[in-house]
Amino acid sequence: MDSNRGKTVLISSTKGEQFHMNAGLKSMSRRLRSSWKVQPLKDDLTENSLSAAQLLIFIGPREKFTKTEFDAINGFVRNGGSLLLSLGDGGEGKYDTNINFLLEDYGIMVNSDSVVRTSYYKYFHPKEALIANGVLNREINKAGGKFVPGVSDYDNETSLGRSLTFVYSVRSNITRG
Repeated sequence: MDSNRGKTVLISSTKGEQFHMNAGLKSMSRRLRSSWKVQPLKDDLTENSLSAAQLLIFIGPREKFTKTEFDAINGFVRNGGSLLLSLGDGGEGKYDTNINFLLEDYGIMVNSDSVVRTSYYKYFHPKEALIANGVLNREINKAGGKFVPGVSDYDNETSLGRSLTFVYSVRSNITRG
């Protein structure tokens, strides 16, 4: 990681994001401020504008990125920065963005589908489902002290507790290459 990078989070509003610091992310911004310097990214997306940040956040970008902007984001990630990107169901097509072009470099793609269930338990929206004993990310389970089947050094009898329980909510699937 670049030694010049501080504990700065940039929340983008450069691409007509569905949510940004003043719309939908106020609570998250307040919580992050206890440990991070949180700033809006309103200017052009360039290597210089990203240079002081540790984390770059895009929540529902609704405009296409240019090659120069993709190059700046790739450089940011290559130099140790972290990227948080979220799209809702419908993926690129619904949001009129070209973010998959960037994600494909990392073997990831946001699909244009959504998960719909027909059996309701605890949550009554057809696009929200309770996942019990799920593995969202094996490292998250490990960090949370939860058992990871096939990975943890514990057997089922002496596991660190059950796997994580979480709500899978109104989102697209991603494909990892």
